[in-house]
Amino acid sequence: MKRFLVSIACMAGVALLIGCGTTMNAEKAAEQAVMVRNMLSERHYRIGVNFMYPFRGSSRSLTSDYFIEVRNDSLISHLPYFGEAYDLPYGGGQGLNFSERIGSYADYQKKKDEFVIEIGVKNSEDIFIYTINVFDNGRSSIDVRSRKRDPISFSGEMEF
Repeated sequence: MKRFLVSIACMAGVALLIGCGTTMNAEKAAEQAVMVRNMLSERHYRIGVNFMYPFRGSSRSLTSDYFIEVRNDSLISHLPYFGEAYDLPYGGGQGLNFSERIGSYADYQKKKDEFVIEIGVKNSEDIFIYTINVFDNGRSSIDVRSRKRDPISFSGEMEF
């Protein structure tokens, strides 16, 4: 009987610890969701990109050097490009590496924990549409379309 009571007490202690850990995780997730929403509403955020998915060919893991950043009315894009391109300047041009003023910006909440941002930007070589899906936990996907290149997608996380 004594062993039975001790084992019940131990299980109750473990359940209490697990419950506290779950509460801490829920609080942290809620705090992170608030940070993501604030950064999006202020239009000041940076997404570090760690994976790319070309239209043609296989996906690739990337180093931590690639990102996009929105600063109010500007988009800074430092992304690699793999795919077929049409009508480009000699040498391939600047690709997805530029800093330009945003031509159009639209955002909406797709689901309870997902936001979609569409950014239109034009540089000296092409017109680009960046569609960014951002989740409350900061995970993001980026689809890039242009007139002179195959589409390409990326995934990464918001940097806090």
